[in-house]
Amino acid sequence: MCYRLIIHSIGNILVLLALAMIFPAIWSLKDHSAELSSFVLSIAITLAAGLLMRLFKPEGKFGRREGFVIVGIGWVLIVAFGALPLSISGATPSYVDAYFEIMSGFTTTGATVIGDVESLGRGIIFWRSLTVWIGGMGIIVLSLAIFALFGGGVSMFNAEVPSLVPERITPRLKQTAIALWGIYSAISIVLIIVLKLAGLSFFDSLVHTFSAMGTGGFSSRNISVEAFNSISVEMILALFMTLAGINFSLYYRAVQRRSLKAIYQDPEAKGFILILAVATFLVAGSLVTGMKLPVLKALRYAVFQVVSICTTTGFSSEDFALWPSFAQAVLFILMFIGACAGSTAGALKVARVMLLFKYMKKQIMRVARPRLMIQAKLGEMHIQDSVVHEILAYFFIYILLFVFGGVVLTTTGLDLVTSFSASAATLGNIGPGLAGVGPLSNYGFLSPVAKWTLSFLMLTGRLEIFTMLVMFSPSFWRR
Repeated sequence: MCYRLIIHSIGNILVLLALAMIFPAIWSLKDHSAELSSFVLSIAITLAAGLLMRLFKPEGKFGRREGFVIVGIGWVLIVAFGALPLSISGATPSYVDAYFEIMSGFTTTGATVIGDVESLGRGIIFWRSLTVWIGGMGIIVLSLAIFALFGGGVSMFNAEVPSLVPERITPRLKQTAIALWGIYSAISIVLIIVLKLAGLSFFDSLVHTFSAMGTGGFSSRNISVEAFNSISVEMILALFMTLAGINFSLYYRAVQRRSLKAIYQDPEAKGFILILAVATFLVAGSLVTGMKLPVLKALRYAVFQVVSICTTTGFSSEDFALWPSFAQAVLFILMFIGACAGSTAGALKVARVMLLFKYMKKQIMRVARPRLMIQAKLGEMHIQDSVVHEILAYFFIYILLFVFGGVVLTTTGLDLVTSFSASAATLGNIGPGLAGVGPLSNYGFLSPVAKWTLSFLMLTGRLEIFTMLVMFSPSFWRR
């Protein structure tokens, strides 16, 4: 293990984090806010730590283990330093709360411990949402895009990019990172402009763009998107959340080939849209029959909330904790499915779910015809058995972590629905759950044990589980 290389690389990431804090500091300076001093101090501490770590002269070459350690430890430290502005300014009552909030941001979860967001200064609100936007595509990938620091850092890219099979869309890793961030930034700029035209202020447009594109769900309003009471804003956000839920490498192919075929012919993207359509129909039907809502109103609520949950964004336009049980059950299932691999969304991913069903069908057919040879396919692509086995292991561990989180939370005195929906919502990087952690509630009332547990689930879910869990294996650290 090349520890000097690891320390030096994490130092570079912390320097980048310190530079990112300048942007919310500008908002605080513009508003003459008292929070400015907390940003200045946080920038100084983070920059000093980063520069100190950079003094370690890197030795050796990147290997798979070094990549996993930089990503795993790097994310923990990014959150630790990123929480400083909230803790120093008093925006959160304790450092545990600040850590939870920023972990929620960087992992694009959107779960909050802050009950009155509107009482915060714009600098802090901006920083919360900026962490979502940065975390969406990944601060490690951003580092690869800006600095030519990580020669041979393929393992870092594979460990960080939230994808079933991380895909290098250009021959050079740095170019891949630049391409991904370029596409991500371009779509974000379009959304900012469209939201501004729809009537939001420039600040609200920025905040909700960061959260929608990063699929994180942090809002500048206490009751989220419901505060705007605008069908145009809701449908715009629903559209762009859907775009953020599609594999970003497909956009690159579409631009290169000047054709949208790469997107609408992709089997996972088609499966994702089908899931959204079916879930919307089911939820809208439940709202019409169970709450006697007009069809158009039911469709409005269903479209927005289904897209928000399935893309693991977590915005809310209504308190779905008050909806009929069937509608809540559909949303709960969507918390596990998520959007496409290679998107900014969390949860299992549509590709994994599709392959799990294909594998189930294959095994059922083998019972009747044991000699039948069937290979799993995703579209025209043949999937090796080793990939299917990895997906099965991933699914099993995912469920174990979900159960683990729910059980731990019940030991702190929470009811079953709150405990297990909070576990699902944080592991899937969704944000709001049901009951005590519903869309109009927050996580502030939880005990420190619960907050640390959920912080662990958020990070583990964001890094696709194996990246974090592998570091708990003693053999990983042996030479």
